[in-house]
Amino acid sequence: MDTKVALFFLLDSGKTLMPQNYGMQLSVQKVVPLYDSLNASSRFAKMNFPDSTVYGFSYFSKPLQTDMLVVLRDLRHGGRKALETQCRAQLAKLLNVDEAFYYDAYVHQVLWMPRGLQKQEFLHYLSMATGEGEPNLEGVTRKYLSNSWVMNYRRGYIFGGKSEPDFCRSLALYGLGMAYHRQLSMISDRLAQSAELGGDLLSSTQLDAYRFSSHYLFDNPVRPAHNNIADIYQHVTQGLALERLESQFRKKLSDLSTLLSIRQGHDQSSGGWTEKFLGEQRSGHGIKSNLEANAVNKKSSRHPLIWVLVVMVLAAAGYFTLPEEQLAALQAWFK
Repeated sequence: MDTKVALFFLLDSGKTLMPQNYGMQLSVQKVVPLYDSLNASSRFAKMNFPDSTVYGFSYFSKPLQTDMLVVLRDLRHGGRKALETQCRAQLAKLLNVDEAFYYDAYVHQVLWMPRGLQKQEFLHYLSMATGEGEPNLEGVTRKYLSNSWVMNYRRGYIFGGKSEPDFCRSLALYGLGMAYHRQLSMISDRLAQSAELGGDLLSSTQLDAYRFSSHYLFDNPVRPAHNNIADIYQHVTQGLALERLESQFRKKLSDLSTLLSIRQGHDQSSGGWTEKFLGEQRSGHGIKSNLEANAVNKKSSRHPLIWVLVVMVLAAAGYFTLPEEQLAALQAWFK
């Protein structure tokens, strides 16, 4: 077989999505055994052309849906720049769009080679695909499987073997890693921005973040029983640094929860005395009424003592012989 190159184009959802009736639908479960939540929300498709094959991968549900198209061509059609130009033009026609329809930062590539290549042949094809005169293989490792091998590489990976189903599986796994990368980056950024804005925007962002985490995010999305396939995912996505992104994502969620708790405590503290004051004003008497009531109570509390003193003085002076009317009048005066 000839060496081929597959280019990933992650679609800008604001401009285009993978068509619902696109190509031949592939069984997600047969391509790669994912957890049910991912299996139910993913869609794989394939369309053959005379000089290329285009795979379509869609992950997650709206509003988190992440779509990408992967164009597979023979490497002999040209170098990296020529291949990207050809693939971009093909997809623009396929999607019927004129403007930029994908994220430049997510144009990653996969090099599909036959097994048994000599080192010089391998380096020659890698140089053609990447445009690098001397490919940098520092930190690059190869993992051997039963009938193929995979090698991690910057902004993509390399697959060695003849089986198209195995190659398609590796594309689907790497595509899921790209979808994780996009969502983790985007939601973390939204959390940082909405922290200052607050309100409905903050609530909506938090909901999306927790929904993404609880429904779709796995350290390894492959069912545990399929160890070899889980190892492929772990190997080919090394260059995406997903562990670092997930750590940043979860730290943003934690920091935001702490910030909201602090704000809530501050609002309750500063608003407590104000609310008490407003409540007294709304009662119809307020502070003035309370003061008047206290004055009356104090005056009333002094009456019994004063009355006792007066009675004692009058008794000493022999005034108890006063007529009852005068005594009653004297009592009333002290009330």
